[in-house]
Amino acid sequence: MLAVISAAPAAAYSGVRYFLSDSIKQLSDDPRTHISRRALSKAEQAERLTFVVSLKMRNFENLQARLALGQAISPADLEANYLPPASEYADLQAWLVAQGFVVALEDPNHTNIYVSGTVAEIETSLGITFAKVAIQDGEFTSAITAPALPVEFSSAVLAISGLQPHLRMRSRAAITPQVVTEPDGSLYMVPSDVRAAYKTPATLTGSGQTIAVVYNATVLSSDLSAFYSAVGSSQVAGNVTTILVGGGPDGSGKALDTEEVTREVEWAGGMAPGAKVRLYAVNNLVFSSFLAGCSQILADAAANHITVVSLLFFDPESHYTASIVRSNSQVFAQMAAAGITVVAGSGDGGSNPNLDGTQGFSPSNPLQIGYPSSDPQVTAIGGTIMTFASGTFANLGETAWTRFPDTGPIPGDQSTDLASGGGISSFFARPAWQTDGGAILTGPNRCTPDVSVVCSEVFQSTNAPRFSALGIVNGQIKPGGAVSLATPIWGGIVALLNQARADAGLSPIGLLGPAIYPLHGTSAFNDITSGTNGAYSAAIGYDLVTGLGSPNIGALAAAVAGGGMTPVITEQPQSTAIAVGSSFSLSVPATGGGTLTYQWFQNGSAITGATSPTYAVGSATSGNAGAYTVVVSNARGSVTSSAATVTVIAVTTTAPASSSGGGGGGAPSYFFCIALAVLLAIRYFAWSRQGSLQRARSQ
Repeated sequence: MLAVISAAPAAAYSGVRYFLSDSIKQLSDDPRTHISRRALSKAEQAERLTFVVSLKMRNFENLQARLALGQAISPADLEANYLPPASEYADLQAWLVAQGFVVALEDPNHTNIYVSGTVAEIETSLGITFAKVAIQDGEFTSAITAPALPVEFSSAVLAISGLQPHLRMRSRAAITPQVVTEPDGSLYMVPSDVRAAYKTPATLTGSGQTIAVVYNATVLSSDLSAFYSAVGSSQVAGNVTTILVGGGPDGSGKALDTEEVTREVEWAGGMAPGAKVRLYAVNNLVFSSFLAGCSQILADAAANHITVVSLLFFDPESHYTASIVRSNSQVFAQMAAAGITVVAGSGDGGSNPNLDGTQGFSPSNPLQIGYPSSDPQVTAIGGTIMTFASGTFANLGETAWTRFPDTGPIPGDQSTDLASGGGISSFFARPAWQTDGGAILTGPNRCTPDVSVVCSEVFQSTNAPRFSALGIVNGQIKPGGAVSLATPIWGGIVALLNQARADAGLSPIGLLGPAIYPLHGTSAFNDITSGTNGAYSAAIGYDLVTGLGSPNIGALAAAVAGGGMTPVITEQPQSTAIAVGSSFSLSVPATGGGTLTYQWFQNGSAITGATSPTYAVGSATSGNAGAYTVVVSNARGSVTSSAATVTVIAVTTTAPASSSGGGGGGAPSYFFCIALAVLLAIRYFAWSRQGSLQRARSQ
């Protein structure tokens, strides 16, 4: 509803103004805040603020519907049918400049006008009252009344954001668990561990893709070089570019912000070692700065082949107004139309996040989810804890990431309750693509998260805690994790998926939801069925804790490549040792487009007739020993597996004749004794199990 007031005429505009009441969050609605002082000093009135005036896109609901169906939107289509008219952008920008404001950034999609001015200029031109507003992070010069514009702009303008600097997204604190030395001497989880656990083909590196990161801090090239060297990655610091948006960070960030963004860049690049990374370092975590970073990404996307944007920001939905949320949603939709996938963490506040700006959750808090991950144009990322197989890093199972101080996996830890965020949106309707194996999810609203990935404390199969993710910040080892780690991991995964699509001659995915939800229940995802985030529990199928689950990257890449991908071996053949006369088999699961053919080789020579996914021998001889590989082919190419060694043990029943010419005795050989012991152990186990079953049945 528009409230109209009178003001002095400006240029060709009438003296009638209207308030954009939904552009201001009322302090009475926000328990975090209070006015600490109303009178501002001259220095405070001279402070400069950058804010953004967002115009309304045309036919926005139609655009969202088309994106939800996975339709491609060309730049010409976007311009002709959806973007605000360029003339409206020019007229409003001219009026703002006439008021003395300075244009801070040009939006190529003429949707958001970024300008800066002093607090005194903003008060005079927009009819706003400022005061000192206090929150946990400190005091801010912030608007406490709504802005006003000439009524001639009432049909064009959606919202004005950035006038309340105390409203800023929260960065996710990195969780540092207790150090536990593993039996194999390893201390940290590194990107290659995660790539192996999720069955990533070696051919998928993110080549040709660029990952964009938005944050209010920068990174040191020396840290990146040290990290990639330490983890044995082919990624290099030279592939990372920093873009200072609006002059870059304003100094309001904390040391934790540097730690967060450094780890994000390290892991995004580590998961996709062939990709480039562009860090868009914005002023602060106020939404106007965040939008500026997004507009700069849209301007740079085509020339730099940006196909994925990774966001660490998180705040409960209740901290924002509908108009400000919609202004951000317009930008996310423009990114999806440009073929850019946006990923954002679901947060560490579980189902009931704290509302006072602190991390964690409490059951006494209201149920709600995090923003911006709740936006339907964004893929929401949750976190898991994984059990690795010692030595091989195979994924033996995952549970939802949850940390309670008294019952968590790390002894002696006294931090707050933390859990992977998830639940039901209060802002957004559930998009058409959000279905579970073809069955529509319950309820009309958007659910999060969409997917998950390992994010923090990791276990080996011995159940001894393994140290969390490696990070190197300011030359020091800074391990950590939480959902802020899961986000760049998925950012890297999307780069791998887009490489697979590019190799198949397809365009980037863009909005990820329509592409992945039809794959639920297939080998593309590992369903997570244990764990909780407070009010919700992981279960079979989609759930409000882990979403669709974690990825099987090889199978997922083959699926989203639309059947036009070269074969991907999802599990390599395993070496084995068997006795003469025993049977053995070697198998290679693979995915890819079209019909797959197989040819097995022994010591480099093709085996006649061995043309199926499994090669089996019923009774082995010494001639079956050797190194086995298989070539999997389709119309687009072929891939060769790693070698599996088959060792055939010859069992002899007599010792060789002595050098004195004696008759040789008949003493069992060493290998025969081992084989006999194994056979007896197997028979004893079977006998004892049968007896146990019989006793159980009799009871």
